[in-house]
Amino acid sequence: MRMNKYSASMVSHAFWMDEFSEYIDLVNEGMSEEEIRSKSIDDNYFKQSSKSRARDMFNVLSKRVNSLDKDLITLFPSLDIQNQRLVNLISIMNINTLFKEFMYETYRDELIVGDEKLNDYEVEGFFNQKMQESDQVAQWTEKTIGRLRSVFKTFVREAGLMKDHGDYDDVIRPLIDFRLEDSLRTNQNNEALAIFLGR
Repeated sequence: MRMNKYSASMVSHAFWMDEFSEYIDLVNEGMSEEEIRSKSIDDNYFKQSSKSRARDMFNVLSKRVNSLDKDLITLFPSLDIQNQRLVNLISIMNINTLFKEFMYETYRDELIVGDEKLNDYEVEGFFNQKMQESDQVAQWTEKTIGRLRSVFKTFVREAGLMKDHGDYDDVIRPLIDFRLEDSLRTNQNNEALAIFLGR
């Protein structure tokens, strides 16, 4: 069995597109991570219901943004909203191995095959496969797996890459800004390129 380090922490996270954009704006204004931390927790910059939620959101957003190459952070404000969503998705894949594998093995396959319909049973099939490959995933409860299935689909939909039709999703091929594509090539993020280009 493979010993990949997986995490189910995404069940308590959201796509947080607006907050992700605001965090990058602060970075591009020259604020340090510590200053952003203080602003988000002490000043409740992201308008969370409690200090602990503000702290959790800061921790996730800082991991996402820190996972990105500097030139991508600089490029971000000049991208259209669709490509900004892709950057957010890249940051989520960077910090969550299981989600990246879902995008590579399941979403990308739909683009390659050209079927471009993702059925619920195919999403279940992905998790069943991981349960066989990983002792860690095999130990998760059915409730946790169910919530992860739901979160994974929600994130891909919010990134504009799938459209919900009940028991299946239309898979949408993204229109990638050439500058984003160049940045991914330059930084050798070949998996993200393969996922978005379907190859």
